[in-house]
Amino acid sequence: MYIKKGMRKTISVSVLAAFLMLQVLPYLPVSVQNIPLVSTLKKASIFHPAEIDAVGISSASATLTNPRLSFHGLVNATIAAGANVAVVKNSGAGGDYNTRNIFPMDGVKIDSNAVINVASVSSDLVTFTLKTPLVSQALANTNMTVAQGGQLKVQIFTASNIPANGSIKISVPAPNEVVGLTTDGIPLAETALTSSGFDTNGMTNANITCPGTFSAGTFTAGASGAPHTFTCNNGASPVLAGTPLTVIIGDNSKPLINPAPISGAHAQGVADIYNIKTETYSTANGGGSLLEDGFARTAPIEGVLVTATVDETLQFTIAGVASGASTYCGQAHSAGITTTATAVPWGTLGSGYVIDKNEAVQQLIVTTNAASGYKVYAEENDQMGDEGAACAGSVPSVEPYTFTGPTTCIKDVSVGSISHLVAADWGATPGTNYGFGYATQGTDSVVSYSTGGTYMARQFADQQAGEDKYAAGAEVMTNSGPVSASAVYVCYRINIPGTQPAGYYYNKLKYTAVPKF
Repeated sequence: MYIKKGMRKTISVSVLAAFLMLQVLPYLPVSVQNIPLVSTLKKASIFHPAEIDAVGISSASATLTNPRLSFHGLVNATIAAGANVAVVKNSGAGGDYNTRNIFPMDGVKIDSNAVINVASVSSDLVTFTLKTPLVSQALANTNMTVAQGGQLKVQIFTASNIPANGSIKISVPAPNEVVGLTTDGIPLAETALTSSGFDTNGMTNANITCPGTFSAGTFTAGASGAPHTFTCNNGASPVLAGTPLTVIIGDNSKPLINPAPISGAHAQGVADIYNIKTETYSTANGGGSLLEDGFARTAPIEGVLVTATVDETLQFTIAGVASGASTYCGQAHSAGITTTATAVPWGTLGSGYVIDKNEAVQQLIVTTNAASGYKVYAEENDQMGDEGAACAGSVPSVEPYTFTGPTTCIKDVSVGSISHLVAADWGATPGTNYGFGYATQGTDSVVSYSTGGTYMARQFADQQAGEDKYAAGAEVMTNSGPVSASAVYVCYRINIPGTQPAGYYYNKLKYTAVPKF
């Protein structure tokens, strides 16, 4: 067929233009290349520049800040209101058939009751106790759940640019339930991994953190097999390929709730693997053309409960103090009396007060790991009677040493309002304030010798007189927490008048250390 010269020229120009257009196609933006017709035509190009697959994100990873599977079990038998012991059913539709996935201090929800912390887990692997009793009864075969949640951090590296106003879309598996059950914060046990997933716990897009120039877009809660979808919308500038982009789903106020084990099909200690789909789009909220897609995987698994028992400990020591030049409770000794752990040997006393003859010291030392600390109480069996005779009552019938009987005693000090509960100032020298008493020095002292006077002293609780050594404020030393070698000096003082009848006077002291675990 004959074609005129002018027409041949027109056809030639058209063919050349079409040929050149085909060669340009591989260099157009990815969003244009992904148009089906363009994608087909560019195969005719003789140019094939090296490129990463434009429909595959170069890499993606997903990390759970709390990778522990949630707990989902069934109540074995009806639990009455007011009870605090629960048993997990070892069969049925629950995801957990034992207590290996429930730990002390986990918050467990049983039937319609509010969340209650677990106190302890029995070694029988089905029984656990609650810190507080159930408010209402829990019927057999109803749910008991422990929600484990945190943040899901998804990081992607794109192979192509994300244009201005483009978006990132993250799809997270949801349980195959109605939307209300996939967003209520209560984990569900599904029968297959393909129908299991995460609970969004009532979150909105305000609980999503987007990268850099992106802002949170639409969030759609998944239901009936559809995944939860979260979007991040880019701003006015393109994001270059290869830029690391991290999307964080969930926060402290609304953590993403992890799945429970698959009912009847989960092997404890083996992770369940969930695919997290990542996509980028040309317009906001996952709209326009798909630019790239890929998958990240996350693997929730049971936690490991590491246990060890530390014995409750208490060490209490009464130590003697050797004579020598030292100052105790503000009193400077040059020699003094040597005490032992079991004796305060005054020796022979005469009238008149001398520090080195009338004062003696012992040391009380406490070590305990009791969480609430300890108290040390002191008690005398009686006041100091001649040959240990009973000193009836709390004060002499005739001052300063005759008690009903008659019995001769060295009485307990009675200066001011002093008692086994109240300290009074006995002064640097006791003068005519006769009797036996004590002061204390040390961080854990209940009444320090220097608090409110020169020598603040008290009596010991008198067992014969019915005084309560455990009365509030009667303790000698105390601390509200654990201590290591906490020490207090007990400074004893005895002062007698010149007319005190001769004799061998004594009583017995007893110290009691009480830890508060």
